[in-house]
Amino acid sequence: MEVTNPAEFLRNERGVFEVISPYGHVFSVTCRFGSRMNVREISEPKSIENQQRLTWKIRRVNSNVA
Repeated sequence: MEVTNPAEFLRNERGVFEVISPYGHVFSVTCRFGSRMNVREISEPKSIENQQRLTWKIRRVNSNVA
């Protein structure tokens, strides 16, 4: 899924998500319903392919969160 504001999209979600910024940074985001998000950067961009892209890509990695 591609969104312009990942925080709004993930606010009421539960699970682990891979989130890629418009500039290529990759984050692992753990969401727990009714709690804060835990965000960890897992890689920096190798190169910026398309500087015009302003959307973030989000992919669910795991739906089970302890």
